Amino acid sequence: MDQTGTISVVITDTSVLINLAHTGHLRLLGSTPGFRFLLSEEVLAEIQDPAQREMVDTVILNGFLALTRIETTSELAFYAEFTRTLGAGESACLALASNRGWLIACDERRVFLREALARIGKDRLINTPGLYLLWIRCGLLTVAEADAAKLTLESRRFKMAFSSYRDLV
Repeated sequence: MDQTGTISVVITDTSVLINLAHTGHLRLLGSTPGFRFLLSEEVLAEIQDPAQREMVDTVILNGFLALTRIETTSELAFYAEFTRTLGAGESACLALASNRGWLIACDERRVFLREALARIGKDRLINTPGLYLLWIRCGLLTVAEADAAKLTLESRRFKMAFSSYRDLV
């Protein structure tokens, strides 16, 4: 919760979930003060690796992450529009965030980033490095733990433009 007691809802894309599965930090989504993390059915369907899917299913079962769906006609219209240029998961995230005022956790760039900036603005976007920085600042991880996760992700070709989280805190 922020100082007013508000909880920020974050719709989470596949890219972030897979990164957190690689580092073993999916459970932190349920421990982040002031935030509630959701994923759409479209995002869940994109997780094809059985081990990653089992990890995501487990955090859903344990209440660290909740499943949501596109429900309104305006969300469906946004979704249909976005799927012309984006994948199903990114489209669902953007449709839900646009319609419901949520944040989006996503690491996609290029077309998604341009569309998200135009639709919801940069203040409603967070990525994997931003989550780690948040977790350091709220005491859920140390800098050393976040740097270890950074090395794990970089070994999987997810490069970050800084050498250590120590440079950011």
